[in-house]
Amino acid sequence: MPIVQPRCILLADDSQTQRQLMRAMLQDIPDVKLFEATDGSWALQLVRQLVKVDLIITDLNMPGMDGIELLRNLATHSDIPAVILISGYAPELLENCARAAQELGISRIAYLSKPFYGQTLKELALKLINTPLQPPFHSDGAPAPMPLIDIITGLAHNQFCAHYQPIFSLQHGQMEQIEALARWENPQFGLLGPASFIERLDSEGHLTLLTRRIAQTGFDLLQTKMLPPYVRLSINLSRNQLDDTELLEWLHHELVLRNLSPNRIVLEITENSAFNNLGQTMATLLRLRLRGFGLALDDFGVGQTPLELLRELAITELKLDQSLVRNIHRDERAQSIFAGIVKIASELQLRIIAEGVENDADFHFLQQHYEGFNLHLQGYLFAKPMSASDLVAGYGLLRNHTA
Repeated sequence: MPIVQPRCILLADDSQTQRQLMRAMLQDIPDVKLFEATDGSWALQLVRQLVKVDLIITDLNMPGMDGIELLRNLATHSDIPAVILISGYAPELLENCARAAQELGISRIAYLSKPFYGQTLKELALKLINTPLQPPFHSDGAPAPMPLIDIITGLAHNQFCAHYQPIFSLQHGQMEQIEALARWENPQFGLLGPASFIERLDSEGHLTLLTRRIAQTGFDLLQTKMLPPYVRLSINLSRNQLDDTELLEWLHHELVLRNLSPNRIVLEITENSAFNNLGQTMATLLRLRLRGFGLALDDFGVGQTPLELLRELAITELKLDQSLVRNIHRDERAQSIFAGIVKIASELQLRIIAEGVENDADFHFLQQHYEGFNLHLQGYLFAKPMSASDLVAGYGLLRNHTA
């Protein structure tokens, strides 16, 4: 019979009474060892000394190293534990702290406002320690980014392909758009995501090689007519590519060769990159709109774009960053920001895409409040990125996924 290794839970709080209370709440969890620390420094020392800490329950406001600084240090740990933040601060502040932790790379994070019930803490602790740590997409042994020579070799040997993530209309309940996402079928490491190659290609001036490959395969998919004619294709462009007139002319030429209309193509640029050279960007976007391309401002909401500038740009849609969408059903600040952006986008007759819809609660909130708007949804709740063959085979199942 295999030996069951006890799981370690570390309680970090400067209040002895609070630590004793949490210990009483958790002591009947089977196969668990409980450790205590009075501040972040002590907690971090225990993390380094113990073989493995599965969960840290930490107060935010502690003398010495506080909970925020503890999170920053935990993010550099090779085996990042799950974390529950506890505090008497407002839930909005705890939510922001949890988001900051996720940005640092702590994927298993939750929070509770004091006071809380013992059963609530126990159930949340069990949920987190039983949730396996999800490695980054590229962390299966592959360096990130990969060496440039390996990436170029992969391009030469046709190892790169496009996977497609559907985008659904909330109002009509059907798939109306697909985003082409680059993947590398690496013979050594398997399927690799963009973290392994995009930045390296862009910084070395070779990203257009990949963009052309992704665009060609996407255009070929549309040309097969295996998807209905109202389904549009989104292709991502970097800031440097937006200034590449040769690439933009090539895209239009490839569509003409296939007898495809540019209005079936959406070119996505990130919010931050769009304003590095505003005058040049505005001129380029206007030319693309005159050609008939759709234009999307991606990751909107994480930059510092003045909302009044939206009417100056020739964009056709806004993609709201997942940081505004994740847990929107219980985040009142995100709800207010989201509502303001939707209002302005609707007045400008822009299509709105909410990225990162990953749970039923967020979906139902958006469905309840925005079904009458031109809102579209993208996220793992509906469909993960998939190959062209899987997309076509599953189209019948996908088309009414949000209904």
